[in-house]
Amino acid sequence: MKRVFGFLGAFLMFCAAAIYADDIPVTVEFQGVVPGGGRVFVAIYYSADSYRNGKGPIDQSAWIESTAETVRIEMLIPEGECVVSGHQDANGNGELDFGAFGMPLEHIALSNYNGRGIPGNFKKLKVPVNRDTGTISVHLYKVRL
Repeated sequence: MKRVFGFLGAFLMFCAAAIYADDIPVTVEFQGVVPGGGRVFVAIYYSADSYRNGKGPIDQSAWIESTAETVRIEMLIPEGECVVSGHQDANGNGELDFGAFGMPLEHIALSNYNGRGIPGNFKKLKVPVNRDTGTISVHLYKVRL
């Protein structure tokens, strides 16, 4: 009986390793943070279907304390492409707030976005994730058109 459980345990560990084998450890870095100005929310989208201009289901997310102008978090991201998105939750309500004409009221960050104009779609904002990806850096901006 012990052999059966030993085999089963080894098999399950092998399966778990195979499932997560393509996940790459990546440092996600946010620059332009206002220290003490609210936690930074990070969202990772793995595909155009999940991104849909920030309105699709988030594939992975986390919160980072705003302890410095640059904050970092280690995440496991599947090999391929992704969009990194985020905002600094200045009022602490747990969501990104919008004003007139759908403009974000809080500082936002998107991969491959310079803070000017309409950010674009997944194809424009995506970044590659592979074994050579160490850090994905994004900058928080107050959006201005």
